[in-house]
Amino acid sequence: MKLNTILCVLFSLLPQTLFAQWQPIGKADYNWGPFLVYNIALYTETGKYQENERPLMLTFTYDKQVEGKNFAVSLIKEIDNLKITQEDTSIWLKELQRIFPDFSPQDHLHFIALADKSYFVLNDTVLDYEFEPAFSQALTAVWLSEKSNFANIRTQLLNKTENKAALQEEKPKLENAPLNEEDVNPQLPPEYPLDDVEQGVS
Repeated sequence: MKLNTILCVLFSLLPQTLFAQWQPIGKADYNWGPFLVYNIALYTETGKYQENERPLMLTFTYDKQVEGKNFAVSLIKEIDNLKITQEDTSIWLKELQRIFPDFSPQDHLHFIALADKSYFVLNDTVLDYEFEPAFSQALTAVWLSEKSNFANIRTQLLNKTENKAALQEEKPKLENAPLNEEDVNPQLPPEYPLDDVEQGVS
């Protein structure tokens, strides 16, 4: 997709979000064993979060190579474990696996949730699918719900004071980041066998 096309899509999808003054709330590291896999940060336009706050942005900054299909599986597994939606999550899984490439170190994956839709932006590219509000509600619940399996991460994401100075220096930019080679390629998470899930939704 040419840059002009990307910009047109961005402007049509999000006239306010590209220039939104995203304010940081909190950030946390997701580790697998001794490895830092990615950092996740939470932003809103006000710098405050209330339940069902929109617009909202979650930004994943990868430290290791991560397979896109496995990352999609892990997200849907967490959504299913929360048991908070009646939607057919296998449809979401198929779309996530279709649009997610493999992520490289220093890639930035932004999940932007609006009142009526949500979507992902990888570096400077809008990924080609708009999700309905039910998906936005389910995905944000993985990290922000009181039922979240990531209680420590949730606490850090919702922190309104700690780490804010550091976050102000790390406001997300929708642009390409340099890619580095890494020897370790963890699968996320190891207890979710990709083959079994693919067979279940094929």
